[in-house]
Amino acid sequence: MFHLKLFLAAAVASITAVPSQAGLEDRIIFNRCANAMRAEYTKARKQLLLSDLNTTCRCVVNEINNHESIERAKNDCIN
Repeated sequence: MFHLKLFLAAAVASITAVPSQAGLEDRIIFNRCANAMRAEYTKARKQLLLSDLNTTCRCVVNEINNHESIERAKNDCIN
């Protein structure tokens, strides 16, 4: 979970406030989330279902777009 927390910090830090880049920002957040989840599941030797990855990372994107903190996104989407 530490890696996912790190990903979220990096995702938020990489976002700019330009509305025209919202789609790009969403893809960046989603991709970093997906990469972090894949790494965590690989490390734990567990199978990651695509549906779980999509649900979790979409939630993270929505939380960050709603100006929620990284901790809030983590708590709302992962636990």
